[in-house]
Amino acid sequence: MKKKEIVEGSIFCIPLFMPKDDWKLKLKLKEEDSDKIFIFGRVIENGGGSGVLVEIFNKTGNLNTKIEDIVNSSLLINPIYIFWEGIIKERWKVVGKTSNYNKIKDSNYNEINIIFGIDDNIRIFNYGSGKEKKITEDEAELLNYEYARTWFPIDLENRIIEELK
Repeated sequence: MKKKEIVEGSIFCIPLFMPKDDWKLKLKLKEEDSDKIFIFGRVIENGGGSGVLVEIFNKTGNLNTKIEDIVNSSLLINPIYIFWEGIIKERWKVVGKTSNYNKIKDSNYNEINIIFGIDDNIRIFNYGSGKEKKITEDEAELLNYEYARTWFPIDLENRIIEELK
């Protein structure tokens, strides 16, 4: 398996047209797929063993979609962790990079919050401060933050399709 570097600010595409049951990620993007429909994400940071922290934009288009159109769109999904397997196995593709990427400015890093824990041990972690705060299950339900989880490519593709409906 080829190593694919994880670079902050990289823009990657996720195909919306491929079958969503390819759990072994055997299908690879081909040159003739460039005019098909994709959605785009950006690497915020490499979380090491936790996965890759990314944001998924609410922008669909083909591989000629301009980077500024992608990054100027809203987010479809708040920042989440993903496995990099979609890129490694060439189902997804890095298509560009935000020039002079600054995760604090470009991805509102200081405002990213993720919920950790279960039952009576739920905490919200803020990336900007690096601090976590205990909250209740009821509070967690009211907040529009993601729970800490690392998404496998097919699971994320299925979620994106649901979110786009």
